[in-house]
Amino acid sequence: MFRGTICRVKPFAYLIRKLNDELSPEVAEAEAAESALVVAITRLMGLLTWQDFELLVDLVFSSSGWRRLGQAGRTQKTVDLELVLPTTGERAFVQVKSQANNLNFRDYAARFDNADLYDRMFFVWHAGRVTEDVGTEGITLIGPERLSRMALEAGLSSWIRDKVS
Repeated sequence: MFRGTICRVKPFAYLIRKLNDELSPEVAEAEAAESALVVAITRLMGLLTWQDFELLVDLVFSSSGWRRLGQAGRTQKTVDLELVLPTTGERAFVQVKSQANNLNFRDYAARFDNADLYDRMFFVWHAGRVTEDVGTEGITLIGPERLSRMALEAGLSSWIRDKVS
């Protein structure tokens, strides 16, 4: 057992943080600022008109590779956006609600079960509460907090701010 070392770590504080699984103060500050921005985006989304909210959802999905197949909001009575993912050919529809609850969700989930044209469904809302346990296979729930993070990652925070200004 040799107690000597073969190297000297110059940023010793960095080594101690890594060994203790701690964040650097700069990273912790950035994470706190990002969390505050997500909260602010969530509040701003509540100020969007229903048309702008639907457009935001369209922009979020298009930034992640989905392509809209029809005109937003006018595809069908129960479909706000009809999408295709070009890399896989997967087809989906998005139901966008300003206000949602479990009853709204169950209604649209039943419609999805009867829609053979689509591989999946996204249920998106910015106010109200839909509990995660009501989800079913093939349906992705995207509530206010998740959508806010998606909008931030898509670079849409300024767009949202400008729309409500």
